[in-house]
Amino acid sequence: MSSIDDLQEQIHDLQSKVAFQEDTIDHLNKMVTKQDEVIRMLERRFMHLGEKIDDMRSQLPDKPFNPADEIPPHY
Repeated sequence: MSSIDDLQEQIHDLQSKVAFQEDTIDHLNKMVTKQDEVIRMLERRFMHLGEKIDDMRSQLPDKPFNPADEIPPHY
């Protein structure tokens, strides 16, 4: 092979690698975008659950629950 043929083959190989890398980057970008959406949704749900827990705590009496103080229903 001549040096021109070698250079053309190298250029073709590099173009193939760049095309593959661009496809991989695009795929990874889509995956990261989807993961970001899922994380944001989970953060919203987590915050909502935290608010619900805070609401439930505010409705509890100040005295901590002690099972020993409870009378069984059959008494």
